[in-house]
Amino acid sequence: MARSWILPSILALLAAISLLVLRSVAPTLVGRQLGYFLAGAVIFWTASRFKFERYQHASAVLYGILLGSLLITQLVGVVTRGTHSWIPLGSLHIQPSQLAVALAGLLSADWVVQHKLKSLKSTLLVAVLVFLPGLAILLEPDFGTAVIYFFSMGVLLWFGNIPIKYVIGVLAAGAFLSIFGWQLLKPYQKDRITGFLHASEISDRTSSAVYHSQQSVIAVGSGGIVGRGLGEGIQSHLRFLPERQTDFVFASWAEETGLLGSLLVISLYGALVSWLIWLANKTSNSVAKLYCWTTAGMITVQSFINIGMNVGLLPITGITLPFISYGGSSILSFCFHLGCVQSIALKLPLQPRTSIK
Repeated sequence: MARSWILPSILALLAAISLLVLRSVAPTLVGRQLGYFLAGAVIFWTASRFKFERYQHASAVLYGILLGSLLITQLVGVVTRGTHSWIPLGSLHIQPSQLAVALAGLLSADWVVQHKLKSLKSTLLVAVLVFLPGLAILLEPDFGTAVIYFFSMGVLLWFGNIPIKYVIGVLAAGAFLSIFGWQLLKPYQKDRITGFLHASEISDRTSSAVYHSQQSVIAVGSGGIVGRGLGEGIQSHLRFLPERQTDFVFASWAEETGLLGSLLVISLYGALVSWLIWLANKTSNSVAKLYCWTTAGMITVQSFINIGMNVGLLPITGITLPFISYGGSSILSFCFHLGCVQSIALKLPLQPRTSIK
């Protein structure tokens, strides 16, 4: 079936871009990234072989594994950039929060379909399911991942037809969590946000609160229409760009490939989200429909935030660019998540087309 190649093709193109930009700005990481993609391809293929109903039946177990791993992270997690987000396994570090949307989304979608959101009790039950992983992520504290998680779960609840009267309650809870989450942020994380909001009032232009954002904007702007050429980027190669292989990988790519290269990346994400929405509208499985919408929300908000902070439209949050930024946990998690989505396209019956008479 033609549709079976759409998702793998998009991911392969994103992976190729990732390897190209890493070969330019961080060549020592190319081999490891390629290894992550190969392992991810195996995970993607394996996950796509199972019927989506199996994931539905195992959703409670998978959710329990997620909560358990997030708890273990709090106890033995390695501190990286001020957060307890990583579990050490020998030379490998695993970030369980990367799977939060995939695993919590499965159980939440199943509960929404089974119990509906017509009563306060059913709504509160689903809210608790959504809240617990999000709270654990906030406690790490990983504000960027928490934003992606709660936004994605919000998409799930919205397309789960949550009554408007409960939407107000959810928004109020979100406001409370924002205040709570702000108190958990490290000083440097707060500086990123306040520095973005008040950049024009900061006299020290070398302040880290605005410096990284400025360098990223310079890199993107200096790329022009066609870019400086692969391997010719100044901002990345002279190390003006921090985390040029992860958080600011889009700026590195934009500097070397210009507007045309940037539009290519944005178009690929647009194609990916469009395909997810198409699949959500075609599948006859209500849980799968919600899962596709949730995945589309996750890809949209994560790519939007990362690109937004690279071009100076949003504060720096440490959110990576899906399938392009360097990192094993992110790639393997996305491969499993999208492998589950691929199983929907391959195995679930699609709604018949209505003929026009």
